[in-house]
Amino acid sequence: MKITIISIACLLLFGSAGINAADKSDIKKHWVNAESSAISDDEPSALERFKTEAPSYIGIENCKICHMPHFASWKKTRMSKAFELLKPGVRAKAKHQAGLDPNHDYTKSPECIHCHTTGYGKPGGFISMEKTPEMINVQCEMCHGPGSHYAEMMLKKRGTYKREDFMAIGGMTMPSPDNNVCTQQCHNQSSPFINSGFEFKFEDRKASGTHRHDIKYIDMPFDW
Repeated sequence: MKITIISIACLLLFGSAGINAADKSDIKKHWVNAESSAISDDEPSALERFKTEAPSYIGIENCKICHMPHFASWKKTRMSKAFELLKPGVRAKAKHQAGLDPNHDYTKSPECIHCHTTGYGKPGGFISMEKTPEMINVQCEMCHGPGSHYAEMMLKKRGTYKREDFMAIGGMTMPSPDNNVCTQQCHNQSSPFINSGFEFKFEDRKASGTHRHDIKYIDMPFDW
């Protein structure tokens, strides 16, 4: 299944509200690059490979190819600016109250960048600002899991799989009150900003701090 000019045109004409020219050009570039490395329609062995090969992180620049409305919504949240909080002088009062040095540069502190970057210490994830600046902040994959398998399945076989397939085969995660990856990974007692009486209200945080959840897939470059 080829990604055609029509596919791109649909994105630019019908799914492009609020997307500037630079973003449109970037999306087209990523479509072409992604197609060249995606699985082909006659490669069922790829699914067997997924069962033994751990997925890797691909970064939000690749995620936004199919999820531009979600990306635009995420850009307005604090998650998209999480790395900034580690810089000297930023949120100084809060840092002081948490027992941290407000003037210290925490952008290279492993205990901090673990939760303020994406995929730190894992394949494809954040290494450093010098090597992987594109992986800063709390991106899609911090909540939904590393996306290499998911993207590979989607690009060449879109419409073939259900969400359950992406979760079972592609390594996709869908956070929920029963699978609260937020508290499992970061919003817990390992954070100096969380005290013993802290309560993470999943539905409230989902509604106010992540991205819009009322966007349907018809807003994507194709309707699956």
